[in-house]
Amino acid sequence: MKKLDNQTLNRLLYSVNKPYQYAGHELYSYNKDFETSEVRFAIAFPDKYEVGASNLGHRIIYETLNSIDGCMCDRAYAPDTDCKAEIEKQDLYLYAVESKVRLKDFDLLGFSLQYELAYPTVLAMMNMADIPVKNADRTEDDPIILSGGPCAFNPEPMREFIDGFLIGDGEDILKEVVETYKLAKNQGKTRKQIIALLAEIDGLYVPSQHKGKKINKRIYDFSSDSVPRKHPVPFSTSIHDRAVTEIRRGCGRMCRFCQPGHVNLPIRERKAEDIIEITKNLVKNTGYDEFSMLSLSSNDYTNIEPVLEELTCYFSDKKVSASLPSQRIDRFNIRLSNLVKDVRKTTITLAPEAGSQRLRDVINKNISKEQIVNTTLDCYKNGYDSIKYYFILGLPTETYEDIDEMIELLSGIRYRAKQIKNELGLKQDLKLNCTLSIFVPKPFTPFQWVGQDSLDVITQKIAYIREKSKSLKSVRIKIHEKYISEIEAVLTRGDGSLCGYIEELYNAGCYLDTWDENFDRHKWYDLAQKCGFSVGELSQKQFSLDEELPWDFINVGIKKEWFIEEYQKALNSKSSEPCETKCSNCGICPEYKVSKHLDKPYEPKLTEKTDYSKTPVKKYRAKVTKKGYLKFLSHLDWQNTLVKGLFRSGLPVVFTEGFNPIPKISLGAALPIFIESETEFIDFELYGEDDLEKIKQTLNKSFDPMAQIINIYEIDKTAKSLDITTQWARYEISALEKNVSNFENLMYIKDKLTSQDEIFLKKKTKKGIDKLINIKQSVKDVELKNNKLYVTLKTGQNQDIPSVRADDLMKIFYPDEKFNITRLALFDADFRVL
Repeated sequence: MKKLDNQTLNRLLYSVNKPYQYAGHELYSYNKDFETSEVRFAIAFPDKYEVGASNLGHRIIYETLNSIDGCMCDRAYAPDTDCKAEIEKQDLYLYAVESKVRLKDFDLLGFSLQYELAYPTVLAMMNMADIPVKNADRTEDDPIILSGGPCAFNPEPMREFIDGFLIGDGEDILKEVVETYKLAKNQGKTRKQIIALLAEIDGLYVPSQHKGKKINKRIYDFSSDSVPRKHPVPFSTSIHDRAVTEIRRGCGRMCRFCQPGHVNLPIRERKAEDIIEITKNLVKNTGYDEFSMLSLSSNDYTNIEPVLEELTCYFSDKKVSASLPSQRIDRFNIRLSNLVKDVRKTTITLAPEAGSQRLRDVINKNISKEQIVNTTLDCYKNGYDSIKYYFILGLPTETYEDIDEMIELLSGIRYRAKQIKNELGLKQDLKLNCTLSIFVPKPFTPFQWVGQDSLDVITQKIAYIREKSKSLKSVRIKIHEKYISEIEAVLTRGDGSLCGYIEELYNAGCYLDTWDENFDRHKWYDLAQKCGFSVGELSQKQFSLDEELPWDFINVGIKKEWFIEEYQKALNSKSSEPCETKCSNCGICPEYKVSKHLDKPYEPKLTEKTDYSKTPVKKYRAKVTKKGYLKFLSHLDWQNTLVKGLFRSGLPVVFTEGFNPIPKISLGAALPIFIESETEFIDFELYGEDDLEKIKQTLNKSFDPMAQIINIYEIDKTAKSLDITTQWARYEISALEKNVSNFENLMYIKDKLTSQDEIFLKKKTKKGIDKLINIKQSVKDVELKNNKLYVTLKTGQNQDIPSVRADDLMKIFYPDEKFNITRLALFDADFRVL
C-alpha cells in the first residue's frame, strides 16, 4: 500500500491552486480506517472537485457504501491541470482525499460516467493511479474498475477499460457488489474469479463475461432510509452550493429527445413528510443557506406547492432560500415562484425547447404558445424582470420556419412586456436570456435512430438566428459549442470500435475537456481521422429501424416497438399524453412488475414566524484559530467555512435587509493561503443572546475542529472594524522541509533583517507596474529561537508604513523555498494585543 505522508502532501499542495480540493478533512467525511476495513471502495468523479463534490449521485453513493458493515468508501476527483502536472513532476500518484492512499491499492474503484467528453479523463485518472487503462492488462495487484451513471446506458465505447458497468439505480446493486466481493475475498478467490461472480448480479454488465444475454437495469424503491441527511461539506463554494433533496425519480412527460425521462422510469415520488424531514436536517447539518427540490420536472411533483410552502415558512427566519430547476410551463403557477423568492429573489427558468407548435408536437413537449407567453408575462408582472429560456437547435424535422417562429415568439413577448411596463409603471425592462443547446440523439429515446444535423447546417442556422435576433433588444442568445455537440453525438451512440479512439485521445493528452479552456477540437477531429472515421459521418448516421443498435442488449424496460411508434408519431407531428394522466403502454410496468408511485395529497404544517422587532441585537467579536489543513483555504473559503459553521449553530443570526439578505458578519485582516493562525477574528450580530460561554460552546461544536474559539466578548455596534483596528501582526516561521540547510536559511534571514538598513520588496502598483519598496520600517522584533524565526510585520490599511505579508517577506530571500508560517498575534497601532 502506498500512502502520502504529511511532508509529501504539503510539498504537493503548496505547489497548486485551490489546494483545499486535495486536502480532505471536510465536515462529515467518514475517514474510515483503510487497514482494518474488509472492503476498500473508492468512488472517483472524472471532473474537478467543485463539480463532483456537489453531485447528488456522488453523495448518495458515498453514504450508501459507508453504511455497509465492513466497507470503507473514500473519494477521488480529477485533479485540475496544474495539480496533475505537479503529480507527474514530483513522481507521485492519484490518491483518495480522506485516507491519502493510492487509488490502485483499493479493492474496488468506481467511476461516475456523467458526460461522454470525460472518457479520456477516466483513463488519465487510472494512469495517475498506476492502474493499467485496459481491463485486459490488469493483474491481481489492481482494483476492480466499475462505473455507473447516465453514460453507462451505452457502455460499449468504454468496454475495453471498465471491468463492470452498473446499469440503472445504484443504491441496491452496490450493496450486492460489496457483499459478493467480501464473501469471495474471504474465500480466497482471484480477481478474475471475483469479476465472474460480479457478472451474475442482475444489472451489472461485465464485458469480459458477457454472453449476449440481456442486462436488466436496476430499479430502486426510492425509500428514504438511505438518503443522506448530511454529507461532506466543501470548504469553498461548489458548483451547486446548496442542500439538495431528490423529491421524484422518473418523468412521465416522455419528451422524445430526453434520455433521463425514459431510462429512469417508472415515476417514484418521495413522501412529502420525508422530503420536509430530509431537507430540514440537510440544512441544519450542512449550514447551507439554500435548498433545492430536485427532479427531472420538479413542479410535476404532486405536493410541490404544500412542501415548498411549509419549508419556506420554516426557513424564513433563518433566511434560507429555496431553489427550483427549470419549471414546466404548463404546470407553472406564480404562487410557487413567489414561495421560492420569499427570502431571495431568483431567476425564473422555463424550457419551451422549440419555437413552433409543430416542432413542440414533434418532440412531445405538450405546451402551447399561449402558455409560454402568459407564463412569462405573469412572471414579469409579479416582479421577475429576467427570464431564462432553454431551446434546442437542430431537432429532427426542424426547418427555418420553426426558427422564424422562435424569433417571433421572443419578439411578441418583448412587445407585450413593453405594453405591460407602461400600463403598470414598471421600472425594469423584461430581459430574456435564451440558451440554445444543439440536439444530440441519445440511446433509449424515440430519436435514437436519427442523425444529427451536419456542422454546416448547424453553422448556417446559428448565423440565421444571430441575424434575425439582432433587432431584439434585451434578448440575449447563447448557443452551446457546436463541435462539442457533434463529438458528443458520436460517443453517445458509439460502439466498441470507439475504444481505440478514446485511448488515442487519452494518449494525446485530452484531459478535463468538459471545460472550455481545455477542449482542443483539433485533437478530437484529427484523431478520429487517424482512427479511420469522420466525426461528421458518425454524428449524422441514420440507423434503420430494424438494425441492431449497440445498446440493444440493455433492457431499460421500454419496448423497442414503443420507441418506434413514438418516432413515427414524431414524424407526423403527433403528441402523446403524459404517463401521469394516461398509460402510454411503454412496457416498463409489466416488464419489471412495478408501477408509478405518486404521493398522496398533503396539507402543509405552517410554523409561526418569529418576531425579532422587539428583540435586542448584540454584536460579538470572537477570537478563533485557523490551524492544520485550514491553511489551504483562501480568505473567501475561510469566510465561507465560518459562515456555514455559524448557520449550523442554530444561533439567531442578524441579517441585512433587502432582496438578498446576508448575515451581518465581518472578518479581520485577510490571512494569505498556506498560513496558519492562532488569532483570527470574526464579528457577528445575534438576536437576544447574552450568555458568552453558551455562545462559545455552541459555536465550537459547529465550527471545524481546527477553527476553535479561544475567546468571545461583546462589542459596541459602532466599534471600528477589525480592518481599521489591526495594524501589526506577529509571526512564527519554520522550515517546511526539516533539514540543516533550511535551519541555516532561517538564520541567514534573521541576520539580514536585523543588519540591513534597507530591505526591498517588489510590489505591483494599481497600474500593474513593478515597484521596489523599502520595508525596513515594516519589520520589527526579529528573533530566532529553537530553529524558528519570529517577526512582527506591518499589516492593515494605514499606508504611512507599507504592509508586508509574511510569505512575501520570505520570498525576498528564498523565492523557491516553502515555509511553515503561523500568525501568533494581532496588535493595534499602539502595539496593544487585540
